[in-house]
Amino acid sequence: MVKLLDIYILRRFVGILFGALVAFVVVFLVVDVVENLDHFIDAKMPRKAVLGYYLYSLPWFVSIALPMATLLATFFSMGTLNKRNEITAMKASGLSIRRIGLSLLMAGAVVSVGSFFFDDLLVTAGMRGKAEMQSQYLTRQYRRKHKVIKKNIFLQQSPTEHIAIDRFDHRKARAIGVYVQRFGNGRLVERLDFRTLNWIDDLQQWKGDDYALRRFDSRADTAISATQGNDTLITLNLTPLDLMKMSVTPEEMRYNELKEFVADLISNGVDPTRWQVNLHFKVAFACTSFIMVLFGLPLSVGKPRSSLAFGAGMSIFVIFGYYVAIKLGQSFGFKGVLDPLPSVWIPNLIFLSLGFYLLIRQRS
Repeated sequence: MVKLLDIYILRRFVGILFGALVAFVVVFLVVDVVENLDHFIDAKMPRKAVLGYYLYSLPWFVSIALPMATLLATFFSMGTLNKRNEITAMKASGLSIRRIGLSLLMAGAVVSVGSFFFDDLLVTAGMRGKAEMQSQYLTRQYRRKHKVIKKNIFLQQSPTEHIAIDRFDHRKARAIGVYVQRFGNGRLVERLDFRTLNWIDDLQQWKGDDYALRRFDSRADTAISATQGNDTLITLNLTPLDLMKMSVTPEEMRYNELKEFVADLISNGVDPTRWQVNLHFKVAFACTSFIMVLFGLPLSVGKPRSSLAFGAGMSIFVIFGYYVAIKLGQSFGFKGVLDPLPSVWIPNLIFLSLGFYLLIRQRS
């Protein structure tokens, strides 16, 4: 009987989850189309390109809609059972609220694990494709998304050449704090530091100011010569536009790619804080669906006669509060107020604790 009840509850949950997910995605698509329609027209973007743009955007819409849909599915599936006194009948048969909701908690855990891999495989690929479409047709939106000034850029031109840049101003085609490292047999053999690099369009070269060149003994990693100068021309296998395209956002990088990227930043002496925060955020945000189920259970069975409209409003309040908390934590991590790991996990721990507290207090 218990297994039948679990299947009965899960069927309701999955049905409402799918419907809510579709509804949210449609709303996001309509809002985005209304917001960007004039940009598509101004850019004379072909219909096929517009369709491709939204196909690439679809996984991202699903990702941000999933926690909201999960919370609503939990509330409406359990809330409907509660209003029909089916929860009361289950209690009378000897089942506690925690046992009744166990199948939904397990479903929430599965959804959370699945959302991590969904984001890692499909959302990142979609964001890359979307950025490509923006750079090809919607230059203004692409630059706004990727910002005029970027910080802490690291590029691996080849297995033997790494470039780190403190700041890059795309509008002025100027890089500030540039470090070029060249390797041989896995060891550093040359390092070239510039205070600034300015792109000379006529020459298709970079003009470096206040540079220092150091060559190293590949066997001992000690400097064997050093040269300084005021300015020089240097040829690198990249242009300002390449820098804009190559400096991808964290959303466009898979978890392992971002993890390796952070390790490269640390090994090259570049501040990795923002990237570490985003790395931990990928895992922390995937837990959102489980947290929403945990909150939805006590909210949905708390008052048998409470209206579904009240529950829907409370659900929106909870998801909004969670998003504010996790984004605030991210900001604290970016500013260095909190370390990267706790900055994104503290909101999760707070909401998990509140959810378990509400569930434990619920009369079984």
